[in-house]
Amino acid sequence: MKNNNKVVQAKIVTTDRISECGARLRKGELVAFPTETVYGLGAHALDSNAIPKVFKAKERPLSDPLIVHVLEAKDALELWKEDTNPVLLCLTKSFWPGPLTIVAKANSHVPEILMANTGFVACRSPSHTIARELLRNAQVPIVGPSANKFGHVSPTRAEHVFDDLQYEDVWILESKEICDIGVESTVAKVTDDMNVIILRQGAVAAIDIQSCLHNAGLTDCVVTLKSQTVVPDHVATVAPGQMLRHYSPNIPSYIVSASLATADLTSELRSKLQRAVVIDYGSQLAHWQESSLKYKDLSPNNTPGDATQAVFDTLRWAEQVQNAEFILFPSIEGSDALLL
Repeated sequence: MKNNNKVVQAKIVTTDRISECGARLRKGELVAFPTETVYGLGAHALDSNAIPKVFKAKERPLSDPLIVHVLEAKDALELWKEDTNPVLLCLTKSFWPGPLTIVAKANSHVPEILMANTGFVACRSPSHTIARELLRNAQVPIVGPSANKFGHVSPTRAEHVFDDLQYEDVWILESKEICDIGVESTVAKVTDDMNVIILRQGAVAAIDIQSCLHNAGLTDCVVTLKSQTVVPDHVATVAPGQMLRHYSPNIPSYIVSASLATADLTSELRSKLQRAVVIDYGSQLAHWQESSLKYKDLSPNNTPGDATQAVFDTLRWAEQVQNAEFILFPSIEGSDALLL
């Protein structure tokens, strides 16, 4: 099958071929796989010839590092320089397997390309059944950035991956088990003085990390949130999710101000809504439903977990709505509430 002189190479495979997928990873090829957060694009994390294939397939700048997925904490400790650091041991014991990515100084054998030459490596142990089975079959650590084109909405279904990467040589593991969290992992950096900086907010709350450390007797450890500044694509960072454009739909998207959301439905506003997909939260824009081109509420009952599970899938749906010119979201007071 060809389109614009490109040949479709990607294929969706079932889990009965997971041993073949593991062998494929060991040979330096690409396999996309589901995790509890989103689908990851996997390659052998210690193969310097395999890792560039991930950057090429995603069209991702080399300044944006990759997360390494491991089966057990001991596998990550082999990649980190300080394998007896009590903060690392506490976090891995408390949150793994699960949606917490931990960044720490790397051992010398970790390929510089996956770390954007920063000397820090990000590791995570996923809890998804298929991700763990793939790691067992691969018998190697696996890089696993989201399996989409760089900057696009992260995929939570095999079909999403195929839509973005169909012209790449990648096998996509199909899953009946959903990405039940649906948003990216939290990324936490462990500093030299044994404090923690949250570089990217996600499925694990900062307050839970702080409580974990204090309950383990590490009462001097301080957990802070990185400032919300973003960096240009050419500037290297120690963790993903810091770039200027990330997780973006391919049509313009806007947050509706509180004043506009409560304003009268004028003929001008009605005309705009007829060209808009409204993605609501907590029924704030429910009064626009009949006037909009399409409408979906991430959680009519204001349940953050339901909203985060649905958000990426809903953004992908909105992109496919015929004649949609833009997406509208309500303004959420303390927008970090969905993640914290």
